[in-house]
Amino acid sequence: MSLEAILKYPSVFLAGLLAVLLLTPLWRWFAPRWGFMDRPGERKVHRQPVPRGGGLAVFIGFHVACAVVFLVPWKPFAGQVSIEWWFRFLPLSAGVVLLGLLDDRLNLRPMLKLAGQVALAAAAYESGIHLQNILGFAFPGWLDAVATVFWFVALMNAFNLIDGVDGLATGIALIAASGIGLSLVFRSAPGDVMLFLGLAGACLGFLRYNFYPASVFLGDAGSLFIGFALAALSISTNSKASFMAGIGVPMLAVGVPLFDTLLAVWRRSMRRVLSRASGSGPTPRLETADADHLHHRLLRQGRGQGQVAGMLYVATLALVAVGLLASVFHDRALGILVLAFLLAAYTVVRHLAGIELLESGKVVLQGLSRPVRRNQTLLFYIVGDLLILNAVLLAGHSLLDLQDGVRDSALKAIWLRTVPTDVVLPFLALLLFRSYSRVWYLARISEYASTGIAVALGYAVACGVHLLGAQGRDEVFALLLRYLLLAGLAAPTVVLTRAAVRVVQDLMLGRPRETGPARAAPVRALVCGAGHRTTLFLRQSELRSIDGTPVEIAGLVSDDSAITGHAVHGIRVVGTCRELPALIARHRIGVLYLVEPVSGAEIGELRRMLADHPVRMVRWDIVESEIPPAAHA
Repeated sequence: MSLEAILKYPSVFLAGLLAVLLLTPLWRWFAPRWGFMDRPGERKVHRQPVPRGGGLAVFIGFHVACAVVFLVPWKPFAGQVSIEWWFRFLPLSAGVVLLGLLDDRLNLRPMLKLAGQVALAAAAYESGIHLQNILGFAFPGWLDAVATVFWFVALMNAFNLIDGVDGLATGIALIAASGIGLSLVFRSAPGDVMLFLGLAGACLGFLRYNFYPASVFLGDAGSLFIGFALAALSISTNSKASFMAGIGVPMLAVGVPLFDTLLAVWRRSMRRVLSRASGSGPTPRLETADADHLHHRLLRQGRGQGQVAGMLYVATLALVAVGLLASVFHDRALGILVLAFLLAAYTVVRHLAGIELLESGKVVLQGLSRPVRRNQTLLFYIVGDLLILNAVLLAGHSLLDLQDGVRDSALKAIWLRTVPTDVVLPFLALLLFRSYSRVWYLARISEYASTGIAVALGYAVACGVHLLGAQGRDEVFALLLRYLLLAGLAAPTVVLTRAAVRVVQDLMLGRPRETGPARAAPVRALVCGAGHRTTLFLRQSELRSIDGTPVEIAGLVSDDSAITGHAVHGIRVVGTCRELPALIARHRIGVLYLVEPVSGAEIGELRRMLADHPVRMVRWDIVESEIPPAAHA
């Protein structure tokens, strides 16, 4: 390798780094004089005014690095981006920075800012910076335009929304640019790698001043430019590569801000639906800001800004690693992505999307609680089951074809041939087991189990019919595998459609604490008991309040020490009754519910035990009384 080949990579990186290191202090000095100040507010985590708009330095630093790439007379190098691409990108990115600076100075209305983003994304498409294809399939012109504009707008807003903690957006951009650049190393595109190195150097230089405690903020000028630059670079270097080498690695590299944006859209959409249904006040708009982004949630858990940024940096590194592994090991890419998806899904449901699940649960319960005619409900289940059985039939064949390495093009012919056994027979089994004559939101576990068994038996009969004509052990084994797969997909899906209300109710028992300036802080409560009466009590906890203030169940208390630390009815058992004084102090409890039967002597003992703790005790009883017979004349 020549000396020039060794020097050009650090030269580009250092050009971006040094330019930003020199320019950022200058901007930090001028910004207050020109009115570019980010002042503390309700959604802001900083307590003192801080100069913003520092993304202008990142913009200049990146283009200084581009000048080193394209204007220094290096020997020819391989790559898909050229000086012509840079000349097209330069005015477009300048427009993005100008839009951001206007917002930093004048606080533009959200729709006006969005219109500017769409216009700049459309201009990028017209200049020749567009997706063109995914997975090697060329887009028609209209779809290419829509997908390109969506990609640009999504990334610009993703970095704009995640920029709420010192150094967070800048650090994620640094990791993303480095990860995408490394993926290009494996594809022998050194010219493209240099552009990502220039962006990484510019971000690192700004991070020197932007990490906690920040002395200057990116502002919209910086967050919009970073999103725009990553969007443009990633699609300009994907050519006709595989999905992972083309667009998959960039999507994973910016996965944290994209995920935060998806959560925001999901959360705000659910709140709009709830507000419209309740008619309480004006309907919140999708662009209305809130304090429930990922960094806000982590801050509310007591972590500092540096810790929050570090945690989300690690998450971005993990996503980049997954993308690189899947890109390098093409033959195992599907397995790597499936494992990563399962881990990510568990993390999202268990730790990250609590507020969104709560809002969605309220929407589901609100919709399902509306009175409907029985024939409408019946039609819903019948049509739903038929759709599920047909979808499972097609999915099962597709999965088995992929496993064999052959994709059968005659899927329609297979569907027509197998519908009588693989759809009709399981549906008849559901009819015979009286699946459509039950009230499912009041059903017992045995009724859900019988529905799953009905589907499995239907497929067992279908398998038996096909086994009558099977020839050889291989065909018998293939049939058994196929029907095990179909039953394993269909039975849980059919049961879950019926258990939707119960599942939502159970998920909402352990709901997270609601936050926001308009919501009153709930009263935290402990429940004494973990038996069947507690189940009934918890099912009503959504409607429970103390003097108009909502109640948050902090945990259960039980005399059985063996279940301490475990979840019962979806709520954690935090200790025994003997530990009540310490538990009340530790969890800041305001009310104690006595749910299981308690004698007068036990209540007296509790009063003595809790004499020094300002906690209210409420006894919850299920009362049965006999109605006297009517008097005879």
